[in-house]
Amino acid sequence: MNDSTPTAAALVRAACELFARHGYDGASVRAITARAGANLGAITYHFGTKEALYEAVIGAAIGPSYERLASAAETPGPPLDRVERLVRVFFDFLYENPDLPTLMLQQLTSSRPMPEVALRTMQANVRVIAALITEGQQDGSVRPGDAQLMALSIGSQPIWLTLARPALQASVAIDQDDPETRAQLVESVVRFVRAGLATHPENLR
Repeated sequence: MNDSTPTAAALVRAACELFARHGYDGASVRAITARAGANLGAITYHFGTKEALYEAVIGAAIGPSYERLASAAETPGPPLDRVERLVRVFFDFLYENPDLPTLMLQQLTSSRPMPEVALRTMQANVRVIAALITEGQQDGSVRPGDAQLMALSIGSQPIWLTLARPALQASVAIDQDDPETRAQLVESVVRFVRAGLATHPENLR
């Protein structure tokens, strides 16, 4: 498989958009290659199968999130401060990759097995967040609780809020395309997460 060429990259971009919009079964090989400006046999040449292209799309979409979250977690400061940075970084990542939440929703609502790269990345991301929570529990700044479940709660908020962007704009007039509104939303989630984790939330500024 030769997946480092401009044509292969164009196929991944086109497939990401179409898989997110129509699901795996609804995105045809013909539609993907046409969107990528490639010939009909390009997927076979570069990836072997449509399934392999799908796995490449998932890997390209979700894989970089781990590096971003791990980098935020490794910055200096108390655990709660680093959790805050991590939440902001995760929001930034999702806003920079608008097809990702929809792509993952298509995957989760289908009967297709979760690609290994997605499972590994999700597990790694939860471990990063849970490790910060455990560190905070050890120094007394984070309340007791199951660190993994708490990590899932933290990660799910950015995912759901970015996934629900159209519904939130239509129902409660939260326009995440507006930078000021987006900043207020992120700040609200950060404060909510800190208050939910802190041993003494009444002392938070």
